[in-house]
Amino acid sequence: MALRIGSTLQEAGYRLFSRTGAILLGAFFALLIGFQALINTIVAISFTRLGFGEATAALPLTLDIPLSVAGAGVAVGSVVSLYLTIVSFRTFVAGARDSFPDGAFTRNVPLAMVNVLVGGIVYGLLVFIGSLLLLIPGIFAYVVFIFMMPYIIVEDRNFVAALKESYRLTEGDRVALFVLLFIVIAVATFVGGVVGLIGALALPQPAAQLPTVVIQPLVSLYSTAVIAVAFEQLRETDGIPPSAPSEDGKPTTAL
Repeated sequence: MALRIGSTLQEAGYRLFSRTGAILLGAFFALLIGFQALINTIVAISFTRLGFGEATAALPLTLDIPLSVAGAGVAVGSVVSLYLTIVSFRTFVAGARDSFPDGAFTRNVPLAMVNVLVGGIVYGLLVFIGSLLLLIPGIFAYVVFIFMMPYIIVEDRNFVAALKESYRLTEGDRVALFVLLFIVIAVATFVGGVVGLIGALALPQPAAQLPTVVIQPLVSLYSTAVIAVAFEQLRETDGIPPSAPSEDGKPTTAL
């Protein structure tokens, strides 16, 4: 059975607008507010040191903290964001709408983080290098390796095995998967642009960033839900339950 684009988009919405989805959305929203405040603080301090202190008046959400503390906060926030992404994929793939699945917060988290981080760099390089080759290979790499993260996070694969499995899983459904991802990216870009424009035109400059900060977690988490649902759907089509262990029955998250 081929990937069902309409049902994937719809089911992703159901999973996002649920009890677990609302909790994740709230966590991401709080994280992004703090992250944006730290970034703005770093920019404000840097501008002030360069003699452009008047430019910092346009920045909202700045904190009265040292530059080193703001930098450390950004690093911690990045780790928390990665952790929440792991929890999100495990929750959405499992279809858990009322409560979080077992192990969502604790199972192999450090090794999953390492593999997602290293695998993300490799994935990004593959897409970047492919994009330099007349763009089409970059799009191909983006589509065929899109399930790398779910394989690492849900099935405890290492990033090499996850890339291979993602390539295999997308066979026969790559055109439909491209259309699905194109729809999500196009809608996210449109919504983000409209919200950003409204913020710039309707709000005073210090608050112009706020609408974008509000909408970004929603768009990002919905995109995660779409990938998770598509992954689950293709895994079921492939005849293997989404929660199936690795082939030898042991976790394969280690590098």
